[in-house]
Amino acid sequence: MRSRALLAASLAMVCGTAVVAGCSQDAEFSVNYLIDGAVTTYNTETLNGGIGGGQMALARVLPGFSYLGPDGRVIADTDIGTATPQPVDPSRLTVNYQINPRAVYSDGVPLTCDAMMLAWAAHSGRFSGFEPVTTAGYRDIERVECTPGAKTATVTFRPGRAYRDWKGLFGAGTLIPPQVVARASGVPDVVGPISRGDRRVLGQMARIWNTGLSMTPGEFESADFPALGPYRVQDYTRDGGLVLSANDRWWGQPAGEQQLTLWPRSTAMSDDFADGKGDSKVDVLDIGAGTYSAVDPAPRRQSSTTAAPPPGPMPPASLGVERIVMAGRGVFATSAARRAFAACVPRDGLAREFGRGAPIANNHLLGPGDLLTGALDAEFGRDYLRADPERAAREARESGAGAAMTVRIGYLGPDMRRGQMVAAITASCQRAGITVVDAASDTIGPASLGAEVDALITASGNGFAATGAADPIRDSYAFHRSDPSNIGRYSNARVSALIDQLAVTVRPAGQLPLLREIELLLWQDMPALPLFVEPRTRLSGDNVDNVVPGNARVGTGWNIDRWMLSDT
Repeated sequence: MRSRALLAASLAMVCGTAVVAGCSQDAEFSVNYLIDGAVTTYNTETLNGGIGGGQMALARVLPGFSYLGPDGRVIADTDIGTATPQPVDPSRLTVNYQINPRAVYSDGVPLTCDAMMLAWAAHSGRFSGFEPVTTAGYRDIERVECTPGAKTATVTFRPGRAYRDWKGLFGAGTLIPPQVVARASGVPDVVGPISRGDRRVLGQMARIWNTGLSMTPGEFESADFPALGPYRVQDYTRDGGLVLSANDRWWGQPAGEQQLTLWPRSTAMSDDFADGKGDSKVDVLDIGAGTYSAVDPAPRRQSSTTAAPPPGPMPPASLGVERIVMAGRGVFATSAARRAFAACVPRDGLAREFGRGAPIANNHLLGPGDLLTGALDAEFGRDYLRADPERAAREARESGAGAAMTVRIGYLGPDMRRGQMVAAITASCQRAGITVVDAASDTIGPASLGAEVDALITASGNGFAATGAADPIRDSYAFHRSDPSNIGRYSNARVSALIDQLAVTVRPAGQLPLLREIELLLWQDMPALPLFVEPRTRLSGDNVDNVVPGNARVGTGWNIDRWMLSDT
């Protein structure tokens, strides 16, 4: 217990200072985990929740039938249940879901197929009012057979629509407690209104699903947010962070620590780091590289000590590609205007200076780990490797945007590295007569694009925190004209049809021609400009065991319930 005693002693010495937030006797042995995403809602499947930091924080609070492992691959979560394909009809995919008989929410309500029915209704795009982060995969489901209160469900996909990433459906974050939505909507269960297509009740359910689970620091009541996993959210305040406590109704392997404290954006510890005041109180950190000026986790040796890479800094690898996504209106209403701007962006210099060793990425859809990435990277983006001010100026005039083109670039601030990136773009585009304005804000979101800003710096899937997965098909829907994640409102019927086809194509040989045509069209239309693999800083102190860096959108917290303060 030596390191716990040392940690308690060090906390006792600093808890009286203004720099340390949320110190208390209860928090003495709490692991402090700093992330760069914002946590504004319990429902990480809404558009705002899905592109923020909610998935990094709540993956083990609301688990599902699967989760993303450290390499971004889908792993079955049998604590929740099993999903088994059925040989019913070879022309369509049918999956039987068996829910663990012991699965129960922290309020004592059993997990049933009602939660699956609600997840499908919210994501399918069939029922108006719901605002999911994506409809990928769920749009292909023909029906969900569920008897209210049952521990089994059968999911049948439309003929020819065997979504290739089906194992990722109904995963972590999707099983929002249906009892909360039903109670607030004044109905006994959610299955009936969905089955009947009751528009009035469905509208009320959509409102609750979209906004009824908002999380505001200082106004959080844990009883209103039933948990399903090894952890529950105990409290959420600006000064004390987002506190996770072991869920005493959890039926699986107990959580490694009774309590952990997460520090998302707009909490005291996050603000300290943004102000250059970060100190040794951070135990684990997963942020975009260069986001904050002070990165100093404790102890000084920055490594993960169990089931992890060899000692040393965690690798900065990521499955997300950083990019500039442009609005399909305003100054960027035409593809010609978007291409003109892209021509003045110094992609080579940005990758060299801000990519932390990552090469230029020329793929809109594929991530760095895909087998086909190398081949396609060599085929596209050659005309936009480096800035061409003369071409940019000429194309700006010819596009109708005018010689005095002004572009407002937004990103979630504060972010030191991205601020420097915008400054570099500003200097480069100025030579083409294109004015670039840094429009960063701590309230930037999907609705900002085309309103307060003309372009946003995001990563794969248009996320503002950790992004990506081993199979990038879900994120590909960010270029589908009818998907909510398409925040730039890009519309190309051929691209959408190709993405739909790609979603049910399993073999790489079949994917390659589809990807080639999609990339050709995207480089012509330029709804977004890929830059480089998103660099991330993932560090942990040797006082915490079992920390394994996660390269996907759930980040390093993918196994947060296994973290333990060292006893040596």
